[in-house]
Amino acid sequence: MGRNYNKPILDEENNPIKIAELGDHHCIRCVKKANAFKKVGYEIHGMGSRPSFGTDVYDTYHTFKNQHQFKMAIKNLIQTGVRIFTWNNEPHHQAVWTREVITEMGVRDKVKLIIDVHDSDLIRRAFAPLDEINMFRVADGIIYASLPIQQKLNRAYRINVPYTTIYSYCNEGIIEYDKDAPRKNALVYEGGANPFGNAQYDEAFRYRSLYHIMKQLVEQGNQVEMFLGNIDAYETYHDTGAVLYPPTDYKEMMTALTKFKYGLCIFNNEKRDQPQVQLTITNKQFEYLQAGLPILACYCPEVEKYVRKHRIGFTFENLSDIGNMSHLEDKYKEVYENIQIKRKELIMENYIQRLECLYAFVLGLKGKAIDRDTKKRHIFEYGKDDAMHCFDYNKRVI
Repeated sequence: MGRNYNKPILDEENNPIKIAELGDHHCIRCVKKANAFKKVGYEIHGMGSRPSFGTDVYDTYHTFKNQHQFKMAIKNLIQTGVRIFTWNNEPHHQAVWTREVITEMGVRDKVKLIIDVHDSDLIRRAFAPLDEINMFRVADGIIYASLPIQQKLNRAYRINVPYTTIYSYCNEGIIEYDKDAPRKNALVYEGGANPFGNAQYDEAFRYRSLYHIMKQLVEQGNQVEMFLGNIDAYETYHDTGAVLYPPTDYKEMMTALTKFKYGLCIFNNEKRDQPQVQLTITNKQFEYLQAGLPILACYCPEVEKYVRKHRIGFTFENLSDIGNMSHLEDKYKEVYENIQIKRKELIMENYIQRLECLYAFVLGLKGKAIDRDTKKRHIFEYGKDDAMHCFDYNKRVI
């Protein structure tokens, strides 16, 4: 077999397989995968209920308003040769719609449905709604966002289809900056937050209730700035003392992040009893990494372990331990210099092979060669057992 490390998976006619990324809310994780796939040489299509940032990467991008439009788009994509459909995140019922079209067209042997589980009600809210159960039931393969979530859901749902995990890395070159430029001595947070005073959100997603956390950080003497992913939080967090920005274009936000000194990965999980935070790896830690920000991680054990493993920030047992950051100055330069190495290593392009191996296997196609350095990198990142499980898919189809 040729050493085609960087070549795409080919179909029965020796053409690169075609892939579609689907999601009601077409989040940045979808776009990150699509960018990496495009660099390998795949034709990638996208679909969501609305346009969103980054969808210009796709060869085509479809929007839908109802079930009929969704199903017609799936049918058309199958007719153009798409072999892999990946349904991303919530809600879950559109995954079942996708399976229904594949079945009705009689192409289940050639077209496969993959589920990328960003979030799970079973983990987050301790119950399994019917649409989540049905989503797992129709899957030909599963992608997880962290290893603990993979392990927990595999056991809970008795998963018997191929699966793999890939973190939400940023893409190579998404942002460049002058590493020697001065940075504002401030903490920055980017992402969603519960609107202050919304009891319904606080009950369902307590870990995202950040008002009092940001207020305390300010009271400890820090300048705190927040790029909020939802307008209702932006409207209700002003009296925390933090500087607030409304939902911001992704590239604009990434450029802005390079002006700060530290990135916050902190959640309302002081009792460490919120499974979603206990087990997950976040998007924001990789955004901070690419922007050159040492991460301040607190009340999020899986992120804390990752930060310590790669030496890309600082971890804390309690919010008060952060103080006003002055005690971090002695170690800041060392961590910052290490980030300049890690931000080039921890990118989606270096790990997209995990999905390629999965796709080749579920389609019954010839796998691709994996070079020694790639194997070593994956073993360090995910552990030997998981990496060998991932690349074993290759052995079974080569």
